Amino acid sequence: MKIYKSKFFNFITVAIFALALTATTVKPLNAQTNERELFLVSQKAFEDGFYDVAIRYIEQLLKNYPKTEKQVQAKLLLGQCYFFQAKYLKAYEIFHGILGASELQDATLFWLGETYLKGSDFNQAEKNYLQLIKIYPESIYAPQAYYSLGWAYFEQSKYEDAKKAFKGLLELFPNHQISEDASYKLGEIEYNLSQYESTINYFTYFTEKYPQSTRLAESYFYIAESYYYLDNNLSSITYYAKAEETSYDSKLVLMSKVSMGWCYLRLNKLKLAEQKFDDALAYSKEKGILSDDVLLGQASLYTETKEYDKALEAYSSLVDQFPNSKKFAESYLGKASSHYLLGNFKKAILTYQSFIKEFENSDQKEMVEKASFGLAWSYLKDGNIDESIRIFEAVKAKTKNNIVRISALSQIGDAYQDSDQLVKAVEIYDKILKEYPDSPYTDYVQYRQGIALLKMNKVDAASLSFQSLKANFPKSNYLKDIDYYMAVANFKKEDWDAAIEYISEFMKDLPETNTFLAESYYILALSEFNLRQYSKALDSFQNIIKIYPSQTAMKRDSEINIAKCYYELKDIKEAIKRFNLLVNKYPESDTAQEALIWLGDYYLEASEYNQAIAHYSEFINRFPGSEKLSVVYYELGQAHQAKNEYDLALNAFKNITDSSNAEVYAKAKLAIAEIFEQELDPESAIQTYQSIIDSSPEFRKDAYVKIAEIYKTSQNYNLALEAYKNAVNSKPGLSKIKNAKLQFYIGDTCELINKSEQAIEEYLKIPYIYPNDISWATRAYLRIARIFEDNDNWDGAILTYKKIIELKADEAKFAKERLDWIKTNIK
Repeated sequence: MKIYKSKFFNFITVAIFALALTATTVKPLNAQTNERELFLVSQKAFEDGFYDVAIRYIEQLLKNYPKTEKQVQAKLLLGQCYFFQAKYLKAYEIFHGILGASELQDATLFWLGETYLKGSDFNQAEKNYLQLIKIYPESIYAPQAYYSLGWAYFEQSKYEDAKKAFKGLLELFPNHQISEDASYKLGEIEYNLSQYESTINYFTYFTEKYPQSTRLAESYFYIAESYYYLDNNLSSITYYAKAEETSYDSKLVLMSKVSMGWCYLRLNKLKLAEQKFDDALAYSKEKGILSDDVLLGQASLYTETKEYDKALEAYSSLVDQFPNSKKFAESYLGKASSHYLLGNFKKAILTYQSFIKEFENSDQKEMVEKASFGLAWSYLKDGNIDESIRIFEAVKAKTKNNIVRISALSQIGDAYQDSDQLVKAVEIYDKILKEYPDSPYTDYVQYRQGIALLKMNKVDAASLSFQSLKANFPKSNYLKDIDYYMAVANFKKEDWDAAIEYISEFMKDLPETNTFLAESYYILALSEFNLRQYSKALDSFQNIIKIYPSQTAMKRDSEINIAKCYYELKDIKEAIKRFNLLVNKYPESDTAQEALIWLGDYYLEASEYNQAIAHYSEFINRFPGSEKLSVVYYELGQAHQAKNEYDLALNAFKNITDSSNAEVYAKAKLAIAEIFEQELDPESAIQTYQSIIDSSPEFRKDAYVKIAEIYKTSQNYNLALEAYKNAVNSKPGLSKIKNAKLQFYIGDTCELINKSEQAIEEYLKIPYIYPNDISWATRAYLRIARIFEDNDNWDGAILTYKKIIELKADEAKFAKERLDWIKTNIK
């Protein structure tokens, strides 16, 4: 305040004492001359800032001339000397001592008010200013009283009262030299009230009315700041640039440069932001100004550009160089977060712990909670989920804030989800939704719950959760992502149309930086492929390669799907060309494996067995440790078997020794048995099937049936009967043969050995044990009826034919005809 008032103080001091010099009573010449000289030199010393000299002259004047008529003027000047020496108590005593004098009361009231203001006794200061304004409205001190009154209110954040005082000054004294200051303060008031539109208007008016003002740069800066808080970054940059250009204050220039960096950062113009922060850093070094703002700006920029090592360096520099900075806690926390983002979880743990220890008893409660959450996540990423959950629970238990409690709970759920403990995660999310249904986190929790359910392949439950979120939170920030997850859910359900609908909606107006965009293109392309929209799928896969050339895995997957699209579009030549190209382009990859298998399968299906064998053999030579080796050996065996090269087929099938792929392993053994059955004696084939029974329970039922068929062919019916019964008693495994069918074969075998009664018993088991299998029950009854007829058991035959009619099977007509024949010819 002293800087802003000094000109006016000098003006009113000179004016008053000039008047005082002309208003003296005539005295003897020598006395009058000495008295006037003392007063004059006192005033001159005061004006030149030699307050100690001025005080000595005034004290000499008052001592030598105790009854001088300039006593009040001299004491007023003495008080001002002490005032400007910051000896406010002495100044107060002198001003208060002359308050009762009849002359210069307006000046006394003003200076007493100023002294109170310096002592932060705002009430007394206001009282003196108001008294001066009321009693002496025409005083030369009145404009300054209005201004100081406004200042007193401003210092107390009584902005409306301050505004009234400054406006009063401008209305009554519009041309006064201090009106410029009052106009400026009105702009500051609007800024402090966060009335940014008004701030812009006030300072725009100020810059237009006072274009030569020394505060022009500051005014531009306030305008820029206001635009910044109004999210008008481009206008903000314009005025920061004006402030930088017009300011003579190095600190303001630096702040303008830094602030432009922040604006560009908010506009995602990262290169320009980097240039401004670098410019600010160079300027601060040139001017010798250490700036925490520059370092914080750089740290934030590097975090945004994911250059976490540089962000860590900037945060660390700020923490080390500015331990008393207002941004110290924020930067300390940023340093810990940078360690976390760099994957230095142990360092992150130590830094978070250090932060919490330093600030846990401070007023930085919110940051301590953030640090606690960061510490918990660091433990989780470091593999210590128990400690992670303990910290989340501790935050939940300690806080009295429901929002923080819910946040802690939701992060416990997220921690479980991140560690693939999905059931526990869903339990936590359910708990939050039940106990805090109206919290600000409800949409987030429901969103995360849906993702967890989707990971658990509970697709319908996940879809319901997402749809509920959409319905209940139409303004949620997660609605866009929900379209993506709904696409994934429908993709998992093989509802390709719905998957395309959701993923297309998700991709509308999506920024290129979105995490899910690349995978969205892939989901779209695969869905189109599965809908047999091969032309569209071809375009989509080609688009992926064009947009994401650096994403190697997705590019390879798209290339192999492009080859498949050409095949489905009947461009076989192009498809084969592309599959061969992929084998050579990615020789050691999974893509090459898939391409070789596809080529082998294509030639096998096309009966070009030599080509198929060549590609399968190439796969075996190139990828001897592949998990797909069993499948390839099986297909190789199939190719040799088709060429009647049974010895080579057997060698291929026998190489399938890995029983981890149960289906292929068992199919290989069955294929071996079939070869034995064709080329070798039945006994060798039976031994092979027995080996399958012992080692592959999933195919035990099928193996017993094959054994039964061999025995049946060789007319060894008793052993065939035993094998069929073993098949019935075996667990289904991977077999598709129904027990009702096998039971029928048992009855049929009994007939072959002329055991009619036993055959009837076995046939009757079908409708009794397998009543829902109408087809085989009907066949069984027909066999029973025939046996009864062959044995002239007409009553049994009639009863059996009636059972067939009750089943309402297609054979009911035949059964009715037989009943009519029996009635006509027998009964």
